[in-house]
Amino acid sequence: MRAPLCLLLLVAHAVDMLALNRRKKQVGTGLGGNCTGCIICSEENGCSTCQQRLFLFIRREGIRQYGKCLHDCPPGYFGIRGQEVNRCKKCGATCESCFSQDFCIRCKRRFYLYKGKCLPTCPPGTLAHQNTRECQERSSDQKKGRKDRRPRKDRKLDRRLDVRPRQPGLQP
Repeated sequence: MRAPLCLLLLVAHAVDMLALNRRKKQVGTGLGGNCTGCIICSEENGCSTCQQRLFLFIRREGIRQYGKCLHDCPPGYFGIRGQEVNRCKKCGATCESCFSQDFCIRCKRRFYLYKGKCLPTCPPGTLAHQNTRECQERSSDQKKGRKDRRPRKDRKLDRRLDVRPRQPGLQP
C-alpha cells in the first residue's frame, strides 16, 4: 500500500514541476528572458515597477498581462512620466504613432494627418497627399483657381507694361 501511494505522490509532484517549468518558459519568452530595469519583477507578470527613468510597458494577451521596462515606448504608444511610475499608454484608435493622447504624428491607413489629428478626409481648403497621408493647406493660387502661377509682383509688372505671357506653341 505504501509503494503505490509514494509512486502516486512522486508522479503528482513531477506533473506540478512540469507545469511550473512550462509557465516559467512562457513568461521568460514573453519578457525577453529577463527582468532588466525592473525594481519589482515576478515570474507570472514580469515587471510591475521600473527603475526611475524607464517606462513600464504592459502587454496584454487575453486576460494575462506582462510588464516590461523600456527606455522608449514602442510604436503605437507614448510615454507619460509620473511621480511614482512612468507608463507607456496606447495612442488613439486612428493613430499609428503619437506624441500624446491628443496629438498624432502618423495616422493609420485610410486616415489623413491634419494639425495632430487623424481624419478620414481632409478638411475644405486642404489637399490630401497620398504619399505622406497628410493634409496640406492650399496655396492662394490653388484656392482662387489662377492659371498664371508666377509671383504676383511679376504679374503686376506685366500689367503696367501691358506685356502678356507667351503661350507655348504660339509665335509672337
